[in-house]
Amino acid sequence: MSGASQVNKKRHRAFTIIELLVTLSVIGLLIALLLPAVQKVRETARRMSCANNLKQIGIALNSYHEVHNVLPFGCGSDNDGIVSSLGTLNDRRYSAHSQFLPYLEQANVYDLIDFNVAPFHPYINSGITEPDCIASGGLSAVNGAAAITVISTFICPSDIDRLVGVMWGHNNYRSCNGGGWHGRNGNGMFGQNSSVRFGMVSDGLSNTVMFSERCKGTMNHDVYDSSSDIYNIAGIWSEETFQKFCQSLSPETSAAYPQNVDAGQNWLEGNFNWTRYNHLVNPNSVSCKNGFTWDGVGMAASSRHSSGVNALLGDGGVRFFNENIDSSIWQGLGTIHGEEVLADF
Repeated sequence: MSGASQVNKKRHRAFTIIELLVTLSVIGLLIALLLPAVQKVRETARRMSCANNLKQIGIALNSYHEVHNVLPFGCGSDNDGIVSSLGTLNDRRYSAHSQFLPYLEQANVYDLIDFNVAPFHPYINSGITEPDCIASGGLSAVNGAAAITVISTFICPSDIDRLVGVMWGHNNYRSCNGGGWHGRNGNGMFGQNSSVRFGMVSDGLSNTVMFSERCKGTMNHDVYDSSSDIYNIAGIWSEETFQKFCQSLSPETSAAYPQNVDAGQNWLEGNFNWTRYNHLVNPNSVSCKNGFTWDGVGMAASSRHSSGVNALLGDGGVRFFNENIDSSIWQGLGTIHGEEVLADF
């Protein structure tokens, strides 16, 4: 065989440009087809992990109740009158989370908390804008060593963490204050200074939500995120008119109002922006607050899952609730003795 024939044979065995492009196109098409399936599988795993976090919280709450014969309150005492404020150093607005830490295998963190002072003493509110608090990495606060601890059970893996510059351990899971607009003494499992026993839940533990989830904030007032922001619609409202107006807002129309962007910035304080929610509006709805009196909060459960949220029921079960659930059923699930007749949900 001549040398020329051998060269031609070798050339024939090689890929042509067209064959290479076709091969790459097929590979690209396969990746495009497989990627959504892979992402769906990953989100399913994240959603299951999120549900498991709520399950662990449920076990901790049941253990707390066995020992104390009562559930922890959702928010401790404050120094406010009718008008709400950022707080004072006389406040003891501790969260439910801070109280059941020992039953979540976090006794070492619990032991660092001094419940005799304001949660972030010597700072009013959370101290995240205080230069010396920032410089110390939070350790200049009395409870700083506890508050900076990241509790993995309080973090939903499906959510985005954009709380840049906030040194505290963040939070995705909220205690239920009730089915109405009240910011203090709600009719749910975890009101302000509440002392709810399981035996008091006449609606039935399997028909009453204890905890659900909410997306963490953006810390950016130039970004409007209806899943995490709460919009200030200050005015003179009745509960009915407030609820209707809140429900009428869309992600686009809500941007006309001032918003809080620090959702879930810590797990320590029983603040509606950080550790509490209610059932006044459906899951993944726009959240509103009056911003003037304590009567006027519509803090929705929300998530990055598709079309709904996970929620922990009083009997310890965790269920996924669609955002389009009948609003009267969702409200009823937030109360302990509303005596609502709940259809299947």
